[in-house]
Amino acid sequence: MFRLTSRARNVARPLLQRAVNARYHQAALLPYGCENGVGSFLSAPSLDFLYNMRQVELINNVNRLTEGSVHEASPLIRVIYDSAQDPTQTALLNNASQAWNIDFFLQTLTVEPVNLREDVRRQIAEQFVSFDRFKATFAESALSMFGNGWTWLVMNETGQLSVMNTYNAGSPFTAVPSKESNAMKGMSYSAIQRSAGRRPFIKLSPIIGLSMWQESFLPDYGLDRETYVNRFWDVINWTVVHERMLSTRSGSRTTV
Repeated sequence: MFRLTSRARNVARPLLQRAVNARYHQAALLPYGCENGVGSFLSAPSLDFLYNMRQVELINNVNRLTEGSVHEASPLIRVIYDSAQDPTQTALLNNASQAWNIDFFLQTLTVEPVNLREDVRRQIAEQFVSFDRFKATFAESALSMFGNGWTWLVMNETGQLSVMNTYNAGSPFTAVPSKESNAMKGMSYSAIQRSAGRRPFIKLSPIIGLSMWQESFLPDYGLDRETYVNRFWDVINWTVVHERMLSTRSGSRTTV
């Protein structure tokens, strides 16, 4: 998703993919061009704003805030996880988490229709009664969002799926405190980090993520969030979703 590099790629814009001129953290290329948007879901100007403007701003901020620190060359997930445990690093957490969220969201999309795999449908249906019930639950959760945030389908370490919201730049990685962290109330953050074998957050891996930030839907839909959510299903790359589910169950994703 995100990679570390010492070279910046230069691609013409607007409406063409452009990498961030950064020494370390850099947004990954999208699997599609920006010039035509994403079907009827995101217009070309909206996609260009999210990828070539907002993402550039966030990554530049991450590089500025991590310059000269131990996180200067750390994977973005590690930056998110560590900064979430340090109340002095709120600015870094917000920029890193939002950059990761936007990239995950855009990597979920496809400009060419990808049919829903039957094994994905079956696995989701088993845990939500039916696939249609899952879609209804996801949409209800997204439309209940008051203010900016994200709606996710997440998987825990045992393979259980659930729908959740995070507000503002929040990500599933640091959304739910673990029982161990609740037992450590009153301890300093450095003491928590030194506690061997203890995880401050429950390990949740995102499978699908939908931006409910106004900047994502307002330009194309105005206040019609329901149409925005409904059209999301038409542009999901179900092959990517399947790969995320497999890698999460194998323990190869989102390791911190």
